[in-house]
Amino acid sequence: MYGEAILIPAVAGSFIAGLVAARVLIKKSALIKKSDIAFSARIQLLGEIPFTPLPRRKGIFIKDTLEMKRNMEELKRFLDTNLMLRYAKEFRINYIGLEGDREDGSWSPHRLAFCSTSNTYKGGYNIYLNPDLDVQEVSLKLSWELETAISSSDVYPFLFLHEVGHTTRAGNQDFYTAVVNHAFSGERRSSKRKGELISLKSAIEHFADRFALRELPRWKERDPAPQ
Repeated sequence: MYGEAILIPAVAGSFIAGLVAARVLIKKSALIKKSDIAFSARIQLLGEIPFTPLPRRKGIFIKDTLEMKRNMEELKRFLDTNLMLRYAKEFRINYIGLEGDREDGSWSPHRLAFCSTSNTYKGGYNIYLNPDLDVQEVSLKLSWELETAISSSDVYPFLFLHEVGHTTRAGNQDFYTAVVNHAFSGERRSSKRKGELISLKSAIEHFADRFALRELPRWKERDPAPQ
């Protein structure tokens, strides 16, 4: 019994020490990208350890595929998904979803859509569309603001194309500048910096509007069959 009383704390202590050591090694390790599918890990004391990439799969994971099909069916309510995928490929869109801008996934009042930079190592963008819009109301609002008729059936394609218009491949070089300036300026901004950000955001939105208006006729005329 006495031996067990000594052994148990010793084992527990060794286990905790091991966890602490592992945590330190993990915190000081780095993941190195060798190619799109190959990586290596640089771990302190152990050096660089390559990961052997798995062979390219030729099948499907059923659960993931069923979930993707459900999500695609949901997106089909708003967009021609074949065209959507073609634009996504061309303009480096990594993700298209219907989640809102709030932490719980809901949408702020009057928020129609938004674009954000992707946090994956490949970069690119994520686009989010509000699925609960009154398209008649939004159609009138957009038509008045843009001084161009936007029909109710064109609302979601226009919003999608507008967000695509924020990407650098669409030519909107100011988008990243605004993201960086907003992040580094913090909560306390001078009146001059606020004015610069407002002007920059206005230019970004104007560019995205022009891009969407230019692409919308092409969207409606293009063959939806994938190339």
